[in-house]
Order: sequence, then C-alpha cells, then structure tokens
Amino acid sequence: MNATSADLILLKGAPGIGKSTAAKLLAHHFPSGVRIEVDTLRGMVIDVGWTDQTVHRNVLALSAHLAAGFLRVGFAPVILIDTFSGDKIDGFLGAFRSESPQSRVCVAVLHASDDVLRQRVLNRDADGFRDIDIALRINHESVRDARPFELPLDTTSLSPGDVAGAILRLAGDPTAGTYRSEVASARRDETGRTATVPMRPIGLLPE
Repeated sequence: MNATSADLILLKGAPGIGKSTAAKLLAHHFPSGVRIEVDTLRGMVIDVGWTDQTVHRNVLALSAHLAAGFLRVGFAPVILIDTFSGDKIDGFLGAFRSESPQSRVCVAVLHASDDVLRQRVLNRDADGFRDIDIALRINHESVRDARPFELPLDTTSLSPGDVAGAILRLAGDPTAGTYRSEVASARRDETGRTATVPMRPIGLLPE
C-alpha cells in the first residue's frame, strides 16, 4: 500500500447504492486489509431493533474500535461500509480517533440519480433492504449534509469497477477526503462539494 494512502476507507451512502459491491472489488487490491460490513455486526445482535437509533450508534462505536484494533495489529487498510445516516459518522469518527488519532481517513459518499437508485434497490436480493422511499431520502441527505472532509461520488453512470477505481484514487490522494484536512476542505469548496475523478481502467494506487 502506498505510504500516502488512507488507513481507513469509509464507504457511505444509501441502501442499494453499491457500497458492498465496491468494497468487495476494493478488497482485491489490499491483501493485508480488512473489510467490515457494519450490518454484519448489527446482525449479531439477537434483537437488533432496526428502528432503535441507540442500537445503531452503539454498533457503530463498536465498529470504530474494531477498525482501530485491526490497524493496531497491522491490518491495513480497513474498508468499512455503512449508511451513516444523519450525524452518525460524527460519533463513529470520534470513537475511532480516540484510539487511532494519527490514522488517515478517506470518506467516499456514494450517490446516484433517483431513477438509477430506484432500479438498484429493486434489483437487490429479497433479504436486502428494499424500502425505496427511505433509500431515496438517505441518497439526497448524504450529499446535502456531506461534511467538508467527505467526498461525494456520483455513481449514476459508473460500473462497479469504475466506482472502485475512483475510490482507489481518492484513497491514494493525500489531499482527498482526509478527515480534519484543511487542504481537503479547500478542494471541496473549489469543486462545489462534488468529487470529480477522471475515469481510467481500475488499477493500483499511484506510487
């Protein structure tokens, strides 16, 4: 892994947007890395209470400690996937920073047009989240409420491989989406809050 690359890559976005697919493709590039699906941790709770926000926040805090622990013992990068609806990413990052204050974090916010997201949600497996109205709402809010260090990535016309390639480049760019980075904030201002990533075939992180 490149010395300037992110230690923690967060994939944020609405259910059905393609976070898990992108994460699986990313994982092929990082044999010493870890992929964490926060929904898998939630599923370990016997009575998860999917509408109980306290449960969601507690599991996210646990996932932050887990990510920091993997980094501490030498597994990097950690690719972590969650919807991070509302302000939940703030609590997650606070918990993560308490254990890994020097780690570089890249936050990619995946979003798409309403029509494309609607089709993706409808094409999900029967046991997947398929509430289109909620997915559309989160899709809009994830871009509208993006933090200065977050990089929205429009996946409307991108293949899963293109999405993974774009995230690879963002994670390898020391000025892109870095948590607490003044440079990243300036870049976001200049680009109108949307990451513009030149498309090329998916490849390794730049040296």
